[in-house]
Amino acid sequence: MNKKTHSQTIKFLYNILFVVMLFPFLIQCTSNKTGKFDGKLIEGKASEKIIPPNGFPKFEFTKEIHKFGVISEGEIVVCDFFFKNIGSKDLVIKNVETSCGCTAVKWERKPVKIGEESHITVEFNSEGRYGKQYKVITIFCNTLSGTKELVITAQVK
Repeated sequence: MNKKTHSQTIKFLYNILFVVMLFPFLIQCTSNKTGKFDGKLIEGKASEKIIPPNGFPKFEFTKEIHKFGVISEGEIVVCDFFFKNIGSKDLVIKNVETSCGCTAVKWERKPVKIGEESHITVEFNSEGRYGKQYKVITIFCNTLSGTKELVITAQVK
């Protein structure tokens, strides 16, 4: 077998392997998008969520990102994230975590009733930090998604 025939044979085998590996995905993509859940027929996208009749609480923030701008190393800066519960149940913040030990949070640990407003205070300590800072605050709560993320940024000089 010459070099050209060998090369063609290998290409042919790779093409067959590619088709064989792709086949299950093609079948899955063309399958019926109807499924069973708890004995009830559900139609629609897999990403759609079934909302119970009693509903959930829901955040409505005035902002979800706070930019401190340019700050000096060692400076401690503070901001508030104000929100309202626009859902249909009391909002309970179970925990709030930060992506870094340089960021601290405070919030009222009581349920936020339907229609009530509250806030989360975030404090960023830039000691020992330089350059662009991007910190994520994750709220664990009883909303439909179960979490909410807020972001603070700063440029430390």
